[in-house]
Amino acid sequence: MAVVIESLFPEFGNQGGDNGNMMYLKASLPDAEFVETSFSDKPAFVTRDVSFVYMGYMTEAEQEKVAAKLKPYRARLEQLVEQGCVMLFTGSAAELLGTSITLANGRVVEGLGLFDFTVTQDLSERIAEVFLGSFEPAGAADPIDIVGYKIQFTQAQGDNAEEGFCTAKVGFGLNRQSRIEGFHRGNLFATWLCGPLLPLNPLFTEYLMTLVTGEQGRSAAFREEALAAYRKRVEEFKTPGIKMPI
Repeated sequence: MAVVIESLFPEFGNQGGDNGNMMYLKASLPDAEFVETSFSDKPAFVTRDVSFVYMGYMTEAEQEKVAAKLKPYRARLEQLVEQGCVMLFTGSAAELLGTSITLANGRVVEGLGLFDFTVTQDLSERIAEVFLGSFEPAGAADPIDIVGYKIQFTQAQGDNAEEGFCTAKVGFGLNRQSRIEGFHRGNLFATWLCGPLLPLNPLFTEYLMTLVTGEQGRSAAFREEALAAYRKRVEEFKTPGIKMPI
């Protein structure tokens, strides 16, 4: 089966450098078919089978529009998750998979409800921090260090103890009282990390490539250089009191 990778609404999901995720995946999987679905179009995943669905960090105003756009396709997304389709939602896109987003003005935006969590927006506090965590792939002998950045006006409330993405070593999880970051079910990953995530984490990228292609041993693009930068960043993020430059 051909590998088909769909990037949802790339004109929106480009905050925090998150457009770099698909750029890196294109370089890593040059033989795959990439579909860029604009906001005015019907998502490809609705009418055809796809291997990977991606959506990146967007502004708060765009987030509300996307929530309404995707609501009619909730059942199809859930079906794809059950079928093992790989999905990655980064930054504020992850918030769309919860039950609701309470805006700063008190208005509530309904989420897709694929995970049981709520989000509260506070425009008076812009969180900008580094993150270092540990992800444990199913069946793998060793965990993978995950590095990234959190840039958000929100904190989430919910129980991700059984469905968390990774455990924080530096930084926080769903909120400042949590050490478990994001959500993970099957091949669906939702994380508040941006930066962009894939070029920052070549080992995690290769793990996703294996899930998407079913092939072991494929290397992420520019592997030697990417790994050197990744390992340096892992060590730098362990520095006590490290701050994100803004």
